[in-house]
Amino acid sequence: MPMHRYVVAGFSLGLGLWACEPSGSDGTPAVCEDESKLSIFEDRIAPLLVDGNKSACNQCHLAGIDLGLYAKGGDECTAMACMVESGIVDLDQPADSVVLTWILRGEPDSELITEEVLQQEHDGVLEWIEFHATCGKSVCAPVDNPCGDGPTAGTCDTPPSGHDLPPHGFEDPGDCSDRTLEDAFAQLVYQWRGRCYPCHFDSKPGDPEDAPRWIIDGECNIAALSSMRNVLELGLVDLDNPDQSTLLLKPLAESAGGVEHGGGDKFLDANDGAYQDFRTWVRLLAACDSGG
Repeated sequence: MPMHRYVVAGFSLGLGLWACEPSGSDGTPAVCEDESKLSIFEDRIAPLLVDGNKSACNQCHLAGIDLGLYAKGGDECTAMACMVESGIVDLDQPADSVVLTWILRGEPDSELITEEVLQQEHDGVLEWIEFHATCGKSVCAPVDNPCGDGPTAGTCDTPPSGHDLPPHGFEDPGDCSDRTLEDAFAQLVYQWRGRCYPCHFDSKPGDPEDAPRWIIDGECNIAALSSMRNVLELGLVDLDNPDQSTLLLKPLAESAGGVEHGGGDKFLDANDGAYQDFRTWVRLLAACDSGG
């Protein structure tokens, strides 16, 4: 189960083709004035977000999030801005948007939602994201506070950072699914993020400037998933030798086998509850990657 499914680079082919279409006299790509593209949201997206509609989008994979919560009053520009702000849509790399993985992995409670329907919903949402990646600035004015008090408002409570706390542990179903790895990260790593405050939080830029800001603040489910992606993209896990992963050795006291860490000791020794949880997740990830 290769980890590249979490770290995928590049624009989708569709976006590349759109970008090459002739521009109008004002420099706006022709696609941005195409009536069929302008109606994507109304025709293909809005119906997916209606409460009660038999759709994967109403029973989203991750922790039961209802994507309809992002579509304030059915307004397209606000919905897109909120999805971007929350981190589930990536306008730089549309095909890598988190929301697309949620749709394909959806498990709606309905016989009407087949794999073919899931793929159709995925393709429709991708086309909509690609359109906004190319044309968003020409069809939408900036939206202030697009999520309001919705699903991404506020932040998760920062957990205790003391060294005398026991490991949280994780009940591993043993299936190596994306859901299992994401849930394990949220429970075993993200819940201990208080140990790394403030140096590695994206919301606390500044000193030290060279500290990677891999911890994302925000709505817990989305923030944990984004933080996990950062860990993988930064190469903080050694899949061949998991116990030698930077994610484990940097915070660990040098006297206990760790490496130099500008932020000081965060794990005092291998008996530290946070260290044990981090190690459990790293080992699980490595075992799943090797097919174990």
